[in-house]
Amino acid sequence: MVTCWYVTMARNNPKPSDSALDLPDPYGHGFERVEDPLEKTRMQWTHLEGRRKFFGNIARNWILIYWRSVVGLVLAFTAMLGIFFPQQIADNNWMIILLPIPVLIAVIPNIIAVESAWHAMQAKLSLREQGGLTDGVRHTLRVQPGIDRIIDGLRDHRRTNLISTVLISIAFLMILLATATQAGEVAWNLALLVSASTGFIYTFHAQYTNLSVKQLGDRFPNLVFHAPTHHQTQLGSILGDLLSAHLDPDLDLEWNRWQGMFYDSLMPGNSKKQALERVLYILYLHNLGELSDGDVQEELSSLIIKGNVEEIIYQSKSDFNWRTLQRLISHANAWQPSAFNLLARLQNDLLTGKPETIRAKWRMDVALDDVCVGGATNLFIVLNNQTFEKRNVTVEVLVPNGEPESRTHRFELDACPPPRNALRLSAAKEEDCLDWVPRYLHKGVVLWMNVAWDRSFYGATNIQVVLRDEDGVVLESRVLTTEVSRRTSNALRKRMQRLEKARKIGELEIPTAV
Repeated sequence: MVTCWYVTMARNNPKPSDSALDLPDPYGHGFERVEDPLEKTRMQWTHLEGRRKFFGNIARNWILIYWRSVVGLVLAFTAMLGIFFPQQIADNNWMIILLPIPVLIAVIPNIIAVESAWHAMQAKLSLREQGGLTDGVRHTLRVQPGIDRIIDGLRDHRRTNLISTVLISIAFLMILLATATQAGEVAWNLALLVSASTGFIYTFHAQYTNLSVKQLGDRFPNLVFHAPTHHQTQLGSILGDLLSAHLDPDLDLEWNRWQGMFYDSLMPGNSKKQALERVLYILYLHNLGELSDGDVQEELSSLIIKGNVEEIIYQSKSDFNWRTLQRLISHANAWQPSAFNLLARLQNDLLTGKPETIRAKWRMDVALDDVCVGGATNLFIVLNNQTFEKRNVTVEVLVPNGEPESRTHRFELDACPPPRNALRLSAAKEEDCLDWVPRYLHKGVVLWMNVAWDRSFYGATNIQVVLRDEDGVVLESRVLTTEVSRRTSNALRKRMQRLEKARKIGELEIPTAV
């Protein structure tokens, strides 16, 4: 009997057929559940990135920035009119319902952009730790130098938004509170006085933080927060290594991946380091207006395999293309303008072909900022051995009242004989500056040193750089003068303006490939 019952139940309740499994999803399209937590995090990061860029570009619009600066004045003047003309304002207090609209327009895009940036960064760090991005390798970015500064920068943005929201809310709520009291009474005047005061304070705060708002919506969200506090003392070149040093840790991973693609795309016979330096130098000169689009394209076609130029240089969706590379070079220039003075002087020496430079056995150039902000600065030294054999040299840096006061470095410099005559900037059938500048930088030594002074010291001071041969004989000596300043606000503001100018370069249209 039991067996018959099971057979009967099996016949009446057959197993689901394949056709039953193909029935439409009852939840409809778009409600699919993502079971993979890595894919879920990736989707969340993509969504947050899109929202960050969208609202960031709205918040940094010059019209909205201007309105953000004056909306506090609108509330303050409204409150002051209520103090001077209480009865007239009380008769029209229904207009208070219009005030939330301009207030929300001023603060909401900024808040959404910053919060999206904060959560997008957290999602990106999580993806890196799980190997959920392009290279598939796990990277612990949270312990990398510079990440703490980036996190603090985003927290400062959030604090700025919190202060702005509190101030503008108090200014509005005090006006709203005044409408609930008798016009002209003490409570009326006190509420409007508080509203006017907070409105003016909000205006000053908005003016002071406008530069931080302009950073929102950037293609590289963490770049502006990163400072090269950790770097090598000896650089392989000026452009390539300086650019890399000023990239935030996350973007530096993508830069290393792009470098590998670039090296694989080079024509046989090209030195990898010199080729990269040459491409960056060409794009740098193009940005200065010294080379045309055609000149750059001709140079690129002589270095990169034809079928790979499009992917390496012209991909607008890639993090590294014609314009973004120019932007990153300008970004490094905004941080270290004195280093680019070395590049300009080397180019000028090769173009002019001065006998005192071309015929000398050694070439030493040094650069230092005119003003050392916050009691610290960066010293750059470029050395070239212009003989026909390797030489050992010693560089001694003396910093009176500095920390440390003396520093010594020893090197073996490769031979780098100079050109016999003056060069042209770009020449199709002969060697030019585009050939020689990367060669000089690759065969020479570029030093990047941090120099600091005691907190109690400020004012004019000197730094001496001495070049000695292996026997201790002085070959050359340079004395640099600088002003040690403890004030930082004005210098930081100028740097932010230079960084904003560099960002605009990356937003330009990429020239059409030939």
